[in-house]
Amino acid sequence: ERCMGKLKVGMIGGGYWARRTHLPALAGNGDMELVAICRRSRDALDAVAKDFNIPRTYTDYREMLRKEKGLDAVFVLVSIPAMLEIAGACLEACIPTLLEKPPGQNSEEARNLCEIADRTGTINVVAFNRRHSPTVRRAKELFEERGAAMRMASARMLRWRRGEATFVGGTGIHAIDTLRYFAGDVVEVETVAATASENGGTNVLSILQYACGAIGSLAIETMCGTVAEDYELHGDGLSMFVRTPQGGGSGLNGGLELWQGPTYNLTSENSKAVSDYVGAGTFSGIRDEQMELVDCIRSGKHSPNDVHDGLKTMLVAEAVAKGGHQVVEKP
Repeated sequence: ERCMGKLKVGMIGGGYWARRTHLPALAGNGDMELVAICRRSRDALDAVAKDFNIPRTYTDYREMLRKEKGLDAVFVLVSIPAMLEIAGACLEACIPTLLEKPPGQNSEEARNLCEIADRTGTINVVAFNRRHSPTVRRAKELFEERGAAMRMASARMLRWRRGEATFVGGTGIHAIDTLRYFAGDVVEVETVAATASENGGTNVLSILQYACGAIGSLAIETMCGTVAEDYELHGDGLSMFVRTPQGGGSGLNGGLELWQGPTYNLTSENSKAVSDYVGAGTFSGIRDEQMELVDCIRSGKHSPNDVHDGLKTMLVAEAVAKGGHQVVEKP
C-alpha cells in the first residue's frame, strides 16, 4: 500500500554526477521523495543536503540502512571500486536499488551482485541511462516498426582529456551497452588500440559480431577536441543516425534521422517529446531510469535492465579491453 503513494528514497553518494543529474531529476519527480543521503565528507554532505532540502544525513551507509527502516528504494551513486560492497549491502537488505553503471569493477564482481539479487529477490536497475533516453528509445522503435533486420550497428564516442586507463569499462561501456540495446548480444570482437596523446589516453577501434548476424564497429577516442556520441544503424533499405545529448545534465535532446531511400528522411522525431522532457537528466534518460525503478516496485516485476543484463555488457567491455580477437564470455 505504501508503494502506491510517493516512494521514500535514500541516496548513497552525492558527488558531481548526483548533483548534475539524479538530484535535479528527483527534485521534479512527483513519485519519489528523497528523505536521506549519505556521503563520507560531512562538509560536502551538509552542502548537498541544504541545496536539495534533504532532511536526514549520514556519513556511514551502514548507519543509514540500519536507521532508515521505511525506505522504499535506494540509489547507489558511488565509485566503481565501492559498488560491490555498497550495492551488495542494499540488495542484501532487500531494498529496491538503482545502481550506477558498471555493476562492479569486473565481471566477477557483477556476478557477485547477480547472486545476491537472485538469492534475495531484490528489484534492481543498472543506470545505463542511454537505454532510457527518449531519443535512443524512439530510434529503436522506428527501426523495429519498419521490420528491417539489423545488419550493421556502430558507435562512436569522443571525449576530451579522458586519459584514465579504465575508460573503456567506466565510460566507454555506455556505447557498448547502447549497441547491445539496439542490436542484441555481441558474440565476438576484434580490437586494436593506440595511444591517444602524449599525456596518455587510449583510442580503441573494434569490429563487433552480433548474435543476430549483424556486424558493426566501435570507435572510442579519449583525448580529442570535443565531446560527442553517436550511433549508426543499417538494415535492408533502412538507415538511422542517432546523436545522444552531450552530457547527462544537458537539456539538449540530441538528434535522430531515419532514411529509407535517398529522399525520405525524418529529422524532427524529438519534437513530439519536448514538452515532457525539459531540464537536467531528462533527454539523457536519468529521469526515466528512475521511473523504471518506481514502476518495478509498484508492479512487483523485475527490470530487464538489471545486474544480469549489466553483466552481459561488462563481458563485452572486458573483451574489447583485452584487445585482439576475443570470443565474448558467456554470463
